[in-house]
Amino acid sequence: MRTVTLQPGRAKPAWMGHPWIFADSVAQVDAGGDEDDWVQVVDADGRTLGAGFFSPDSAFAVRLLTRGDPSADADEILRTRLGAAVALRQRLFPDPTHTNAYRLVHADGDGLPGLVVDRLADVLVAQFGIGATHRRRQLIAAFLLEATGARCLVSRPGGYEREERIDYSDLLVGPAPDADVAIVECGMALEAAPRSGQKTGHYVDQRENRRLVGELASGLDVLDLYAGTGGFAVQCLRHGARSALAIDASERAMAAATRHGVLNGVGARLEARTADATVELAALRAARTQYGLVVVDPPNFFPKRGKDRGALKLHRELNVRALSRVAPGGFLASFSCSARLDETSLLEMLRSAARECRRPFRVLRSFGAGPDHPVASGLPEGRYLTGFLLQVDDTP
Repeated sequence: MRTVTLQPGRAKPAWMGHPWIFADSVAQVDAGGDEDDWVQVVDADGRTLGAGFFSPDSAFAVRLLTRGDPSADADEILRTRLGAAVALRQRLFPDPTHTNAYRLVHADGDGLPGLVVDRLADVLVAQFGIGATHRRRQLIAAFLLEATGARCLVSRPGGYEREERIDYSDLLVGPAPDADVAIVECGMALEAAPRSGQKTGHYVDQRENRRLVGELASGLDVLDLYAGTGGFAVQCLRHGARSALAIDASERAMAAATRHGVLNGVGARLEARTADATVELAALRAARTQYGLVVVDPPNFFPKRGKDRGALKLHRELNVRALSRVAPGGFLASFSCSARLDETSLLEMLRSAARECRRPFRVLRSFGAGPDHPVASGLPEGRYLTGFLLQVDDTP
């Protein structure tokens, strides 16, 4: 077993429970082969912190899986934690006729760094995000298929293949899934695209928020910005919204939103418009069109590294325009999907946007990902999705 030794004074985060060892904290790494990825980590005094997966070219040199005794077998740890992850989801989602699309494995939140697996009905979609999990992908796939009874597992790129030295190739275990897979989310019928859609084919992290926002929408006209495949708009219509305008720049996503409206019997009240959200907001402002409920769920504006002032400015300007489209007494549900804009920062940005457009609000609730996206106590960065439900003051 190779040993990774940390520089003096750089072990405190790990002693406090943080599972990541950053590359600039490493003083020395024992020689070994590229696939010798299960390593022991010690501090500058030689005290053992634990064992984890080593990524030689990544900014995250080691992801710790164990604390203390490093002699545990990596594959056995994987099996144990995969079993625990499956058992938790079976408890969270006991009725597949109500919800059969959810996150089955949430990386560090389940003690399984570099591994994300979503369940879409009887299809599992995995992202093996680090070299160590990619090399063990056949073991992981076999275990999950047996434990869940799913029909097949397919893989999607995780976005870090180069720095993780991953020679990526598609993995398919079991029969190939259809291009579109029928799923159900809190009673809403949808289609997911496990081999061609964004990320794993469906954004399961917003499932609970789509339901919560939908329950508020009865009798309201809804504007759904960056709508993706229309989940918020359709769920609002299912709960009695008067109308919904879904806007997204992707023609493919808007075609899916239209299908979802038909699948749920609300197609007549749904308009799915392929357009840039900021351009449409300007047109709606010129027409003085307002909505009882506006949803803002933009993509991640933040770069992987570097300064984030531009991203904050984009978020703020977007919410200024969105707040101005909320009818007096209406509601805004605003989200961020980046850990770099935490809950406190997001709320302060919203307050700044409200001051600019003179639309004060009340905070009704905060949002996050569902319970299938657990956050490890030592890794607060794992909470990446945040949002707020606001009621705009009666005075326009």
